[in-house]
Amino acid sequence: MAKQPVQDEMLYCARCGISFLWTSEEQRQLGVVEPLHCPGCRQLMSAPGRERGQVKWFDRRKRYGFIVRTGQPEIYIHRSAVQSDRLPRPGDLVEFAVEESDRGLQAIAMTLVEAAAPSAQTE
Repeated sequence: MAKQPVQDEMLYCARCGISFLWTSEEQRQLGVVEPLHCPGCRQLMSAPGRERGQVKWFDRRKRYGFIVRTGQPEIYIHRSAVQSDRLPRPGDLVEFAVEESDRGLQAIAMTLVEAAAPSAQTE
């Protein structure tokens, strides 16, 4: 029996409900499974096992600060958890994993998703 040619498919996002095109080129890639979310939601959502939040403040001299999370208490961040040359600034959107320490929850493996607008940044 001959294989059916792969055709573009219209899918619906499980998060926002918008329809999006799953192209035949995407379908032909090895190991690709049918996406549950549209490209926009995939860009906005954090990776599995990670969270997103906004930097509340970060003291460059003391090398620590706090991140505000939606519907959760703020979380501690130490300089050693920052995975970039640039230190976080208030208003930055960041992505991180959460780890239990002897002092409670803290952010680890933090990366910058989007820098705060210049007017919101303070040195």
